[in-house]
Amino acid sequence: MSEHEIIKNIIGKYSYVEDDVYVDKDNNMYKIDGFKLDYTFNFMDFYDIGWKAVTAVMSDIFSKGGVPKFILSSLGIDKKYVSQIEDIVRGIKDASDYYGSQYIGGDLNSASTTGWIDIAGVGKAICYKDVKNIQENDIVIISNFIGYTSIVFLSYINNWKIKLTETEINKVRHPIINRRIKDLFENYCSSINYSTDISDGLIVSLYNIIERSKKGIELLDLPFSKNVIEKTYEYGIKIDDLLKYGGEEFETLIVVKHDNASEIIDYMEYLGFSPNIIGRVTSRAVLEYKKSIIKKTGWDNFTGWF
Repeated sequence: MSEHEIIKNIIGKYSYVEDDVYVDKDNNMYKIDGFKLDYTFNFMDFYDIGWKAVTAVMSDIFSKGGVPKFILSSLGIDKKYVSQIEDIVRGIKDASDYYGSQYIGGDLNSASTTGWIDIAGVGKAICYKDVKNIQENDIVIISNFIGYTSIVFLSYINNWKIKLTETEINKVRHPIINRRIKDLFENYCSSINYSTDISDGLIVSLYNIIERSKKGIELLDLPFSKNVIEKTYEYGIKIDDLLKYGGEEFETLIVVKHDNASEIIDYMEYLGFSPNIIGRVTSRAVLEYKKSIIKKTGWDNFTGWF
């Protein structure tokens, strides 16, 4: 059984909500995320792991219209890595400070393997929107160009034959969220019908919207950066592979009212984003691009790339 099937069929059967975060009646927002410590590359150190784990949680909180308040950690460490614990915690603390939250400690365990890191975040919702708000003809905007991590993952599975730039490496090693996304939610909340991050990959994230809203999305554009597209020509990379081997890019998908899309694009550019209109909501619950249905593709923690 795949990770996505387990989340839907088992965890979903017992979970109170079906969303990336939980928001209570007092607008407190909760999120937990994590990964095995060996889900890293040789250009990353333990400080980077701590930073990245916090950023993953912050991505969900910011992308769901929240502001972070507190961070807690759970670490499982093999004895041979005990000397590296302070580096992880320093990464956690620095990321927490950067994103405007307080690191208030957590739990520590020994692990018989490399270990794990889990980060729990508590925030305050300023513009959380339920998926039921999505309407036909809404516009789907992405906060920035993507594709950098796809190049890293494709280089990895091809024995690092694809030469990586510092920008591509840093997107994986030390990802940084533009904190001014909260300004968008504060100033344009009434124009936003839904939002989510794309850390699971663009296609998986779009399918999450489709499956939760029971509506479809017609893709109008694929938001890969110019440098990434140039690399596809240089190394013979297919666009389908960029979509399949994506993920861990902490950008935001915003579903907005059709009439407000242009104004929101202008404001996001003012905030320092490079936003793109990538699609519109349709009544048919499928993901289409150029009149062809795009299948669900990406990463699964149990089955790998699919």
